[in-house]
Amino acid sequence: MSTFFQKSALALFLFATSISYAQITVDNSSMTVEQFVQNVFLGSGTTVSNIQFNGGPANIVNEQVGEFNDPNSDVGFTNGLIMGSGDVTMASQANTGGGSSAGGTGQGGNDPDLASITNDPIFDECVIEFDFVPSGDSISFQYTFASEEYEEYVCGTVNDAFGFFLSGTNPAGGTYNATNIALIPDPNNPSQYTTTPVSINTVNPGVAGSFGNAATCAAADPNWTSYNIFYTANNTGNYEYDGRTVTLTATAAVNCGETYHIKLAIGDAGDAVFDSGVFLEGQSFNSSGLSISASVSQIYEGCPGAYYVVTRPDTLEYDTIGLIIQGDATNGSDYDFINDTVYFESGALTDTIWINVSSTDGDTNALQVLEIFINDSSACGGPIINILQADPLEVTINPGDTICTQDPFNQSHTFIATVTGGVPGGYGYDWISPNYDFGMSNGQDNVTVNPANNEWFYVNVSDACGSFASSEQELVYLECDLEIPNIFTPNGDGFNDFFEIINMDHYPNAVLEIYNRWGNLIFKKENGYNNDWDGGEFSDGVYFYILIPNGYTNEINPIHGQVHIAGSMN
Repeated sequence: MSTFFQKSALALFLFATSISYAQITVDNSSMTVEQFVQNVFLGSGTTVSNIQFNGGPANIVNEQVGEFNDPNSDVGFTNGLIMGSGDVTMASQANTGGGSSAGGTGQGGNDPDLASITNDPIFDECVIEFDFVPSGDSISFQYTFASEEYEEYVCGTVNDAFGFFLSGTNPAGGTYNATNIALIPDPNNPSQYTTTPVSINTVNPGVAGSFGNAATCAAADPNWTSYNIFYTANNTGNYEYDGRTVTLTATAAVNCGETYHIKLAIGDAGDAVFDSGVFLEGQSFNSSGLSISASVSQIYEGCPGAYYVVTRPDTLEYDTIGLIIQGDATNGSDYDFINDTVYFESGALTDTIWINVSSTDGDTNALQVLEIFINDSSACGGPIINILQADPLEVTINPGDTICTQDPFNQSHTFIATVTGGVPGGYGYDWISPNYDFGMSNGQDNVTVNPANNEWFYVNVSDACGSFASSEQELVYLECDLEIPNIFTPNGDGFNDFFEIINMDHYPNAVLEIYNRWGNLIFKKENGYNNDWDGGEFSDGVYFYILIPNGYTNEINPIHGQVHIAGSMN
């Protein structure tokens, strides 16, 4: 191969490699619409709920919603959510000029808000909407609008529709009623906004396309030619769509803590071809403003860890923020003293106020309340922390049985720890014995043990606040031989009136059967004999017994014998 061809091949390889690296990629299948919104688009400062897609549940996969990655920020940012009037993977194709379409149902739509911004019928609607509660005094997010209708159809009669429609209370008065906040900035003061929606006929090169008429754009806004500073043509091969807006910001004033609704919508207008798309910057849906939040809703006296967080909308300079501290808990007594001013150093976005609650304040109230507000009418928050008292932490263990050394079926005992008081949510059980290994059963509220000798057993418990309590019991081994009398005298004198077997109480599963001389069963007791047979209505004489110490299930060597009833009252 000649040097010329080698160099040419190398140059072609390097060019192709650079194009591959810079190409936008789009994923519209790995998550549901709801997950793309939650994981890609949402930022900080809002609580979002009730996400829907095209009027139904958003827990579905749809080709018109996905995540894009743009290494070169050719569309304005490197990552985010993409919505389109067709299959959004089209955006990852190289732009070859002309008009392109991909996917889409081709069906007509019926969204009233999209219909309100165009006279043309809508096809291939893509509508995401959800409720949100802001923690600041405004909401904002960044986006770019791109379309295959640029630039040929600028000032034409076919104009794909999109908008961001906000509903809820307007702090300036009245309400937002599906108000479109996708508005064009003032060219002379870009921090302010016109009332003109962003569209192909308002943001474009400033001249009519080959299929358009300048009068059509002028009817949309007489100043349309001055908005060309917000337009950029796609001169790369790194993504589809012939043109797009520059990065724009959708923003609106809100009341913190109130519930709002927003609808993000796009669709083909006039026909179902030549797709358009909206790129929404990743994690850019935010609410900014002064706010205060609490780490917990309640805390127990003497228990550390509660705090408030004060957040400000920027970190540009040193600042001080006043607080209003109220509630029936006394500052400096029921909790460590809190200053009523927060000091922000330059570069700091948040400040933490620790709530250290005293356990020795002498107050007997079971419940006290602490509430902190920011001393600013625009600030959001004022969360309450309830301060509770807990009863002292205590633990008891059930008494240990006496284990009879000669009883092969009574060699174990279950200890149960009973806890009262303390701070719930963090109990731990630590069983201890000098010569016994609890194995995997340690940490539970009960353990079954079978030591070889007399043994003391202890349990230590802790609660969620770090308080400790302990208890102990001894398990004792004894010789528990059964001593069975051969005579008793049920004459009512209070002495030897019952058939009493010594150590019977150590055999809770015992079975006792009494037979007369003819072999008839006259008395039977299962599940333990309580030394309470007085001979009943039977007269003096010799009777025969069978004693099964461990019950029928564990029968080993039943004990046989005879007993004489003497001096019966029958």
